[in-house]
Amino acid sequence: MGQSRFMTPGVAPDARGVLLGRFGLLVFPTIEGVVSWFRLYSAESSVDELLADLAITRSRTPLRSQDLLVRIPAGSSYTMDRAARCARLVGGATYTGTSKHFVRYRDDRSPYGYDAVDIQALPEGADIMVHNHDYTQTYKREADIAFDNLLFRLSLRRVPGGGNLRDDERADLVLVVAAGLAEGVVRYLWRNRVQASVALVRAGSRSAFDDERGERLLMARASDLPARILELFMATPGIDVFRPVAPNVAVEVGFRHLIDLSSCASVFDADNFYLFWGRGDRVDTIAGPVELSDIEHLTRIDIDLDAPTEYGKHQLDQADPVGVEIRLAPSLAPPRHVVGSLIPNDKGAWLKKLVYALPQQTIRGHRVAVTDRGILLVANEEIDVVPIGQLLSELAPGLLVPLGMDLVPRVAPDVLGRTLGHGAGMLTVFPPDGTPFQVPESALLPLERRSIAKIEVDSAVAIPMGVDAAADPSVVNDPVGRFALWGFPEAGGSRKALPAPAPGEPPGGDSE
Repeated sequence: MGQSRFMTPGVAPDARGVLLGRFGLLVFPTIEGVVSWFRLYSAESSVDELLADLAITRSRTPLRSQDLLVRIPAGSSYTMDRAARCARLVGGATYTGTSKHFVRYRDDRSPYGYDAVDIQALPEGADIMVHNHDYTQTYKREADIAFDNLLFRLSLRRVPGGGNLRDDERADLVLVVAAGLAEGVVRYLWRNRVQASVALVRAGSRSAFDDERGERLLMARASDLPARILELFMATPGIDVFRPVAPNVAVEVGFRHLIDLSSCASVFDADNFYLFWGRGDRVDTIAGPVELSDIEHLTRIDIDLDAPTEYGKHQLDQADPVGVEIRLAPSLAPPRHVVGSLIPNDKGAWLKKLVYALPQQTIRGHRVAVTDRGILLVANEEIDVVPIGQLLSELAPGLLVPLGMDLVPRVAPDVLGRTLGHGAGMLTVFPPDGTPFQVPESALLPLERRSIAKIEVDSAVAIPMGVDAAADPSVVNDPVGRFALWGFPEAGGSRKALPAPAPGEPPGGDSE
């Protein structure tokens, strides 16, 4: 420790005093040792940190034996410690150096590393010399092995029980579907309310023998795929399920690559998408970038839309490639407010009786239209209750469904409106039975005006009320006596009103 001059060129102590060169050199007797080392190292750390100066070389010794040399950048003694530990586990040796001379990396016998005793010139034809405890060895390069070729040539290993994914592992899956099954799979996902995006791609195979071929496939990215659907897809020929391990890399479910692909993501071109097949033992490269579209926009909604006879019929656009029948189902959402009622035509008498009982303020806010599908009663404001007919709630502006019901599949109201041709000035009604129909808002009349039936009114003849005047009118005053208000008895016992007293006489007349 504290030594500054060494026999080995290009080495120096780091901050911890450990002897390091610019590179680390790992020596393995077979290619299996190299793969095993990458498998161990990628499980603990990122291989991307090594790829800038990584080199895999097949070399020969003077005795014609073959070794595999893996050169990695020695960024720190911590990186080299991890690399040396993984190499010892798979039968490899670790060295450090900068150019042609590499000395044994530190171990338990020498915690700060090793230095060469005597540095000699490399023999003719030698490219690298390694200095071990008690010997030196020279190597001659024969061929370089690119890391990406090694990565793509490795076959996947089957994982026992790998098809039983946990909930978090099913959160994001990639489906690869044969072109003939694409329409059915999209419809099945939509009916089961699985959120997914799809793209039609052409995959080129990148197998161990570079067998280039193309095949049109439907690639879907599904979220939170239920376990029962996953099991069904994995058992269906023509549907393959992959689990993403990197943003643009996916491995077939039930298999695992020997090297952790997420630790070497920089090997994969960001513009392409890579599918590692286990049963097919190949890698498909999909030229990209792959742009996915939501299956909502690929779903055709098959609705037989009727309209009342007096208003014509609306035709649906049938251009979309996938059809899903839409229907009413009990709603799981909180109950909506009542905005109208659909009354059968044979119950019109009940509506008449209701009009007689409703106050003026209630009738004023209602509108009504009489069609061949029933009497449509709509209010401008929320209605507390309508005692007759099928109560209607508003799913979207102008889109009326029975109270407590919802449309399935639950497409967005604007998507449904565009499919139906529904727009401003139009009411679309989904009755509990039968096909939906549309009524223009111009056909709705105020209930207070519509409820008044035609009344027959007769014309009355005015009779003159004039009286002829008397020829010679005169006024006569008769005497009524003193007690005119008392009256007086008549012969039959009844009392008779007395005449009024004359002027100057006391009221009541005689004392008798």
